[in-house]
Amino acid sequence: MTALYTAIGDVARRRPDAIAVETTAGERTSYAELLAQADRIAVGLRARGVTEGRVVVCSGLANDASYVAFLLGICAVGAAYVPLLADFDATAVARALRMTEPVLWVGPENHHREGVALPRVELAELLTSGATVTEAPRGRMFAPGTFRMLWTSGSTKAPKLVTWRQEPFVRERRRWIAHIEATERDAFFCRHTLDVAHATDLHAFAALLAGARLVLADPRAEPATLLAQLSASGATYTSMLPNHYEDLVTAAGQRPAADLSRLRRPMCGGAYASPALIATAAEVLGIHIRHVYGSTEFGLALGNMADEVQTVGGMHEVAGVRARLEPLVGYDRDDFGHLVLTSDCVSNGYVDDDEANAATFRGPDFWTGDVAQRLDDGSLRLLGRVTDLVLTTGGPLAAPFLDELIARQCPVAESVSLAADTEALGNRVLVVLRAAPGTSDDDAVGAVDALLASHGLTGAVLAFDRIPRTVVGKADRALLRRRHIPAPTS
Repeated sequence: MTALYTAIGDVARRRPDAIAVETTAGERTSYAELLAQADRIAVGLRARGVTEGRVVVCSGLANDASYVAFLLGICAVGAAYVPLLADFDATAVARALRMTEPVLWVGPENHHREGVALPRVELAELLTSGATVTEAPRGRMFAPGTFRMLWTSGSTKAPKLVTWRQEPFVRERRRWIAHIEATERDAFFCRHTLDVAHATDLHAFAALLAGARLVLADPRAEPATLLAQLSASGATYTSMLPNHYEDLVTAAGQRPAADLSRLRRPMCGGAYASPALIATAAEVLGIHIRHVYGSTEFGLALGNMADEVQTVGGMHEVAGVRARLEPLVGYDRDDFGHLVLTSDCVSNGYVDDDEANAATFRGPDFWTGDVAQRLDDGSLRLLGRVTDLVLTTGGPLAAPFLDELIARQCPVAESVSLAADTEALGNRVLVVLRAAPGTSDDDAVGAVDALLASHGLTGAVLAFDRIPRTVVGKADRALLRRRHIPAPTS
């Protein structure tokens, strides 16, 4: 039940002195040192009553080698970990504890722990022997091999908790490593917190299972600092969101000497980079952004590793993944529909959510909740959530398409479009935007209003100085929906 720990242990025995993890602060940890830390942490966990099938929650851990070693220590024990995200309030923390019934909290003291009868330990303390518990702690038991529970984005409702077992996760990661052609000569630059799948899947475990070097940055660093660190690291792989690449383009104007010529696989997952951004990144940064697609529940499913500059966003299935399009109700087209995926390497589904599991995991099929288009070359372009389709005079339009229209035709720096009617296809929309530099909010809103009217759309257009984002860096669509779209009345 220690497939992930064993797989990375094999790399450590083969390349003990190679650098496994380094931070942009200058700390470097070899594979042998990383595994030794993981082994000491495993001893510390067992000494505190953490055994196979039990759950540990963590919060406030730094993006460094000790966090990675903690994850491997969890795997060695056969336990599971649940990160409490930085934006969790007391209600979200209480819900996580109620769902998972952990036996230990790892991380610094947290004001949400008030009144919580749960032992806490600093991560550094797990590297020492510690006192052995005299009585086995009580807690929920999960299926053997379950090693992590990560949160979905909660784009429609509250975030759901997804469980993965080590063995299918290792197989899924190795398929992805083969798809992106990563080797032990590569380096992965991660600017995301290790609390989320974007960091662990696209960076940490892809790097370590390939025997490559993982470079961990401070997620709070300024774009100009990240650009300099990315250049200095010699990274060959990274994955970021569109707004992160936009920030790097802006920062490049302040630091024109940054050299990203070794970055042969700059990926964009979680949201689409617009054709304009892809072209600008190629011109200013000298990089060719590749689109990738996956989910916390399924893993990585699609990717485009072509060397030429891509502006359309077509992606092909990873080996072992099958994709098909199911027609949308009232809109029957062969090249447009609900994306359904199939693989033998998927998660165990959601914790305590039978309704969501029944809707999402249907036999061998994973219903993504996303709309896709099959392009002429057979590749797939993701268009957004099924719940974010709007009905224009020309037919259904996905929210990313609407945002592309707004970017091309309106003086807007950024926009986020949401369908106001999620239960049925309608023409009401919410658009939240940032005006382009030198443009007033009123002018930007007026231009978007006129564009919506020309496509038969109605709704609200709101201008803000900043658009709220999730911990990963995506626009917080769930928060925008809660704040600005009234709940339907019966």
